[in-house]
Amino acid sequence: MRRLFLIISVLFLAAPAHAEWWEARTDHFIIYSQDDEGDTRKFATELERYDNALRSLQSTKFEPITADWQRVTIFRFGDVDDIGRLAHAPAAGFYRPDLTPVAFTPVRDSKDLGSIIKRDSRTDLDPKSVLFHEYAHHFMFKYFPAGYPSWYIEAFAETLATIDLKPDGTFHVGNPPNWRADALFHSMMTVSPKSLLASTAKPDFEDWYGYYTVGWLMNHYLTFEPSRKGQLQTYLKLVDSGVPSPQAATKAFGDLDKLDHEIGAYKNRGRLYGADVRPANTAPPRVTLRKLSDQEEAAIRVELRSKARVLRSEAAGVAGDARDAAARYPNSYPVQLALSEAEFDAENLQAAEAAAGRAIQLRPDGIEGLIAKGRALVERGKEEKNKQLLAAARIPLAKAHDEDTRHPAPLLYNYLSYFYAGERIPESALIGLEQAYLAAPHYGDLRLILSRQLLSERKGELARDILLPLALNPHESKTQKNLHEVIDLIEAKKVAEAYTALAKEMARQEAEAKKGD
Repeated sequence: MRRLFLIISVLFLAAPAHAEWWEARTDHFIIYSQDDEGDTRKFATELERYDNALRSLQSTKFEPITADWQRVTIFRFGDVDDIGRLAHAPAAGFYRPDLTPVAFTPVRDSKDLGSIIKRDSRTDLDPKSVLFHEYAHHFMFKYFPAGYPSWYIEAFAETLATIDLKPDGTFHVGNPPNWRADALFHSMMTVSPKSLLASTAKPDFEDWYGYYTVGWLMNHYLTFEPSRKGQLQTYLKLVDSGVPSPQAATKAFGDLDKLDHEIGAYKNRGRLYGADVRPANTAPPRVTLRKLSDQEEAAIRVELRSKARVLRSEAAGVAGDARDAAARYPNSYPVQLALSEAEFDAENLQAAEAAAGRAIQLRPDGIEGLIAKGRALVERGKEEKNKQLLAAARIPLAKAHDEDTRHPAPLLYNYLSYFYAGERIPESALIGLEQAYLAAPHYGDLRLILSRQLLSERKGELARDILLPLALNPHESKTQKNLHEVIDLIEAKKVAEAYTALAKEMARQEAEAKKGD
């Protein structure tokens, strides 16, 4: 396994000799960038301005962020090929909606493509658009969590991926995603606006691709066409309330054949609608930069692989690299944290706990070390069916909660320490689970755990509302199908059966995660 992982390790060794690691902090992001100071600042500024643009469009109140877990962490390094290897699939960037969400984006385009093919910025899907698309997903489920129809989830993100930020602080929204032009204008796809709205069948590949193309066109038309003002919002509210998409569409839009015809004519008109926007705040974003130390660089090189999701075949190699870093920097808090996470992924739970303990010795009030130790003890207690370990986990978790009462991780793992012990769960832990969900509604696992708890309390309607966004996730067809069945059981007032079905689905997901590859 160690040898296999060297393939991925090469991407760090192949970085240009002059490349430095910088940390950039803004109101909503922490960026670790393997680039020079000037380009890192420019990237951070543009990303913060994009967040401001989304807030302007959605009338989202600006609330000062006080803790790192509230920010999205961006790892920016290498080229498109490096990001693809980290994602275990071709990718110009990707996002993971964890408790503390992370995203990955390249500093430059592919080495291979750059030397062979001249990029065309008009038609190529560039890394910035990928990052903007993924952050739009995060923004939607962080600030407006609801049961959105599958096509709209991707159409919304695709519409916002093309926002054009102007030097004076204004921006333009409505530019077409030209990288979808061939699929939209020249492909043989049979997907239409009506079929997206009316279909209740499991989506096939053509439907899924249609979310990004036909779905984008439909969202664009319904957003900017004056005669259709307000209809999209009506449709989304109906779907979120439980009305099936075909009925909701007919009620909101009227004759779907007429809508189909209008959107087809809109596509071929040659010029699409859009809007120039001057946000209330056009001041340049605040960006704080610092160069990482050698020990922090060593930690980042391990951490970003752990955050990207380590396959089972890679876990031992990542843990080995983390141990090497810890041997060089035994008194480094970030290195011990990275080691704890790597050992956890490799299922070396006692080693993960020990590394977290060393991190706590180095920084007793460091909330990350306290959480890491609590999580390792919870997992050990669960695997070993040891109530003493589960009780011991509550000590560092309580200290972490004292450091930040709003951080979702101590609240979640504290609840799980009682759940895995099979004990009566105290009211404080139940309230804590709900607070964790309110702090991190984008985290799918937390939605599942809270829904299971609510179903055990026979609170079916609340569980349905929390599960619905996951059931409508366009990327999870098997999970989508199983969660739809849970929701159907809830709506049929079969709450006990719904609990059993959800528990079975969660066990299936856990078993698949254990397989790793």
